[in-house]
Amino acid sequence: MKTTKIDRQPVLGWKLFWVLLGLSVLSLAGHLALYPALPDQVPRQWALDGSVNSWWGKQQCLWRWLSPLALLVLFKVLPAVDPRSDSYRKIRRLWNGFTGCFMVLYLAFTWMTELYFWGPQAVWQFVPMLVVLAIGGGMIALGNYMPRIRQNYTMGAKTPWALASEHCWQRTQRMCGIVFVVDGAGMILAVLADALLGTSLWAPAAVALLLGGLAWVYLYSWLVYTGKMK
Repeated sequence: MKTTKIDRQPVLGWKLFWVLLGLSVLSLAGHLALYPALPDQVPRQWALDGSVNSWWGKQQCLWRWLSPLALLVLFKVLPAVDPRSDSYRKIRRLWNGFTGCFMVLYLAFTWMTELYFWGPQAVWQFVPMLVVLAIGGGMIALGNYMPRIRQNYTMGAKTPWALASEHCWQRTQRMCGIVFVVDGAGMILAVLADALLGTSLWAPAAVALLLGGLAWVYLYSWLVYTGKMK
């Protein structure tokens, strides 16, 4: 079979890669420039109301600030080393869109420490809530694209039965997409309910939704593979 010019191109385009690399390097440089001004102890984790759940030494932030570079390299390399690399070429736009959106959101997340100390205090209390809402919205968006993911060993709902059967893979991805949409919507509703009612149930609700959804996807995939789910 003749290899076309498009087939020879990397799944994650070089133009997008260099743009994201530039953003990651600029973000890291900004963090390092502000590093001396940070106190010795900085927040590690926040509650939905903006209060700090735990603290750690500011030197630990270096790993968080460096992680976008490692993730970008991973997004670049994975489609090339996956045994089913051809599957990524069929979802090139999805992979590029997912990588771009994820990297931008993740880079923004790395700035929460500086925002906590130097951002507007009136706005800060809403930031953790906005992060959870963004995660929920991202799950809904990704859920709509899950059925388009072809068989591979890196992306998608990779149950043993889905990897063994293309038919099972397709049905598992469709079901996983539905679960993602339901879980994402559930997280958003839980956060909004907490904000309106003053409760703090979003975290256990999110955990229950994610674990329950994961269990159902695995069970569903097995039922399809064994022919018990028509």
